[in-house]
Amino acid sequence: MKRLKYLDIKREKKPLIEEEISDSDAIKLVKEGKTDIFEKIIERYQGKLFFYIFRLTGDREEARDLLQDVFIKAYRNIASFDIERKFSSWIYRIAHNEAINYLKRKSLKRFISWEDVSSAKDTMEMNSGEESVSKLWERKDEIKEVNVAVNKLPIKYKQVLLLKYFSDKSYEEIGEILGKPVNTVGTLISRAKKKLHKEINNLNNKK
Repeated sequence: MKRLKYLDIKREKKPLIEEEISDSDAIKLVKEGKTDIFEKIIERYQGKLFFYIFRLTGDREEARDLLQDVFIKAYRNIASFDIERKFSSWIYRIAHNEAINYLKRKSLKRFISWEDVSSAKDTMEMNSGEESVSKLWERKDEIKEVNVAVNKLPIKYKQVLLLKYFSDKSYEEIGEILGKPVNTVGTLISRAKKKLHKEINNLNNKK
């Protein structure tokens, strides 16, 4: 990813941050004026955030543009960030809002093709009373049905499944990102799994 042209980040000869440093410590250094460290924050989160935005919008080019906006907003608001909070939840919320606002502007209801995220199948352990959705990945003839089923889900269900099973976020983190109580998050995830199974079953019954 190219360096954000709007970020006036000064470079130093020696790296100011090691991979092991925590987000909170890195943010403290940025707040102290060591803005070069924000580049490491970008490197740390750009992949995760890109795929999250991409899976919500289904548009690679737009996802790249939105990702730029996310980091610009994060950088501009870093001074007001409370280091007692979890930085990952904070920046994910910015990314989430950017993606949702884009979808609202474009009135889109598209979703990333299920096949495009097949590499993440091992993280999808959406167990229910029925067969685990993850097992569907082992049967190539059903991938198309899963893709169609996911496309039928409302955005409120798609987003919680993405955060839980692709971004590996806890219920608490999802709640903070979406601005919803933990109990509500649990309810949404439960309903999302049931609706996904229902859509898959409906498609199979139509064969």
